[in-house]
Amino acid sequence: MIPQGSYLEVENDFKFHYYDEGDGDVVVLLHGSGTGASGHTNFKNNFIALKEAGYRVILPDLPGYGFSSKPEDETYSLDYFNSKILQLLDALKVESFSLIGNSLGGALALGLALSHPKRVEKLILMAPGGVEDQDTYNKMPGIQKLLADFLGGEMNQEKIEGLLSLFPYDPSIISDEMVSNRMEILPLMNSQVLASMTIPNMEKDLSRIQHPILAFWGINDQFIPVSGSMKIGEKCPNAQIMLFSQCGHWVMIEKEQIFNEACINFLSA
Repeated sequence: MIPQGSYLEVENDFKFHYYDEGDGDVVVLLHGSGTGASGHTNFKNNFIALKEAGYRVILPDLPGYGFSSKPEDETYSLDYFNSKILQLLDALKVESFSLIGNSLGGALALGLALSHPKRVEKLILMAPGGVEDQDTYNKMPGIQKLLADFLGGEMNQEKIEGLLSLFPYDPSIISDEMVSNRMEILPLMNSQVLASMTIPNMEKDLSRIQHPILAFWGINDQFIPVSGSMKIGEKCPNAQIMLFSQCGHWVMIEKEQIFNEACINFLSA
């Protein structure tokens, strides 16, 4: 069972589920997309490491995911996601923060750095979306399976297991607990979030991001092409990139110890 965090209602009767633990500088973790995705399924062990390192860590379930609200009459655009995230942080009286974002969460982190640069301190990105045209992402095998499975009919455990096997380089790391946690979230989801999701290509704006950036990418990522790492490295003036061989889309899980240590060192520098 996924442990329950806290709930907080923001504008338009939207209810966030989130974890907020620790003291110190604020780090907000934004998870990726996918069937049964949530803050906990993406970041549970990284969350603990950051908290133990002396940070206040806020881990929300994004709109449309986890135990947060899932409006069926919204377009899940970058602006919609980020307006809700800011409403949550405002309600928690958090003015400045660093961001850790994976995939969809990485795109949202880039968007927040562009739209609210004075509130964002540092960015940690893991194979972020938002740096290619949508057609490029749609050609990736992981994205193709995700959309075909979730929008093409009823999801079940077999489909969940098949999809999860594409996230890491070594599918043997997929545990019964991972599958169980995804299956717990699955009945809560609706198709609107994936059917209406619109994330723009922000490549032309990357040079405006002056924040320190640490980006991670698995060479064998089947969801977000590794070519995006070069775009961030070339266009963002304060970026450093870590590439991992024999690693897929889940650097924070596949390379957990290295990831946690690198994040803590980067945030504390």
